[in-house]
Amino acid sequence: MKKRLSLVCSLCICLALCAGEIQKVSAVYEYTSNNLNETLAEVEANAFERAKQKALEDKFGLDVNSVSNSLQINRASGNNAQTETNVFSLGGTAVRGEWIETISEEIIEPARFSNGFWQMKVRVVGRARNYSTEKTDIRYTFVRSVEDLESPVTFRDGNDIYLRFSSPVAGSLCVYLVDEDQNAFCLLPYATQQAGAQAIEANKDYVFFYEKFDKNADEYVLTCERSMEQNALYVIFSPNTFTKANDTQSANNWRDQPMPRQLSYADLLKWLARNQAKDEAMVVRTSVISIRR
Repeated sequence: MKKRLSLVCSLCICLALCAGEIQKVSAVYEYTSNNLNETLAEVEANAFERAKQKALEDKFGLDVNSVSNSLQINRASGNNAQTETNVFSLGGTAVRGEWIETISEEIIEPARFSNGFWQMKVRVVGRARNYSTEKTDIRYTFVRSVEDLESPVTFRDGNDIYLRFSSPVAGSLCVYLVDEDQNAFCLLPYATQQAGAQAIEANKDYVFFYEKFDKNADEYVLTCERSMEQNALYVIFSPNTFTKANDTQSANNWRDQPMPRQLSYADLLKWLARNQAKDEAMVVRTSVISIRR
């Protein structure tokens, strides 16, 4: 059955930065950009994302062999006012640590456009840890057809979506989609699965959301209520056993079509922070896709 969805030295320093120890980190960042196409919401999202990267770099340093990715959703805001615009922003930098949880975000100087530049100053506080081991080198792409080898930047309303995935080691896999209303939908494991995560074999090429690959698969079609929407896709893998977050059955969507099980984006982040804190081998990757009418 098809479901429709609209669908981030000295000895004492070495000890302090010992692998796996979760620590409080913070940074103040002055964001400057000459990108004339950036919206106010994008400026705010990018400023906080860069602040997170700076906090990780200041605490753990740089490492060309690892890349940290995180996700942030921001609404454009002014003096006690908010717009309806949601922006997903992915940021990455070669830092020797990973962001676990955001404690607080503060705008020190609101975004302003002057002399051809966006400028903004922010502070971020969170919890992070130094990498202790090499993360599993998973490979994945979200595609519109099973013959695609590369993921498109933009999907269209009515496009199918599939996940191609492989891992060099066995483990467990969960996949979530977060929409602009900050709902998190569980795409994998499928609704009929009882294990709480998708079991992965080593060195096997998978195609998920495809009934010909797995007769029990849920197939998904992307829909778009507005002229353009952005969705974030979380791919969460670990060589250790874990189970998905506690979710509930969704109501039908705006087209009265069934949706996957869901929870709030805030609850997903809390679940993810707990699991990352206890499982250093957990790999979290995020992709942002646009869907147009």
